[in-house]
Amino acid sequence: MTFRFRANDMPDRDIWCAGAEAAHAFVGTAEVLSGVLRVRSGIADPVDGVCAIDFQEFGLLSAAAVHRFSTSDQGILRSLSLGFIATSLVLIDRAGHPAPPMPGPAQERAWAALRDQHARAMPV
Repeated sequence: MTFRFRANDMPDRDIWCAGAEAAHAFVGTAEVLSGVLRVRSGIADPVDGVCAIDFQEFGLLSAAAVHRFSTSDQGILRSLSLGFIATSLVLIDRAGHPAPPMPGPAQERAWAALRDQHARAMPV
């Protein structure tokens, strides 16, 4: 089964068509990180295989994850957050929303490169 991710402000446009395992892993990671970071995930429960994303809330989660990644010395938390952030940056970019603030130009370039790498593995 494929899950389609869409921005709630573009309900007829897929921004990622993910296999069931990848979709569940991503949504589950978003929920866990939203609890850890104490912000909403912005990802609605799937309806007929479609997961709508509220990018106002999702953007806050992504920004909090980038900030925590950049300021944490907890290697495991950073490692667990890495794939979520890269995938989130692809979704944010495809939905036409601004990326979360980065701690500097070098980090911005590194995240953009990882985002682009992930985008190639995320079919629309």
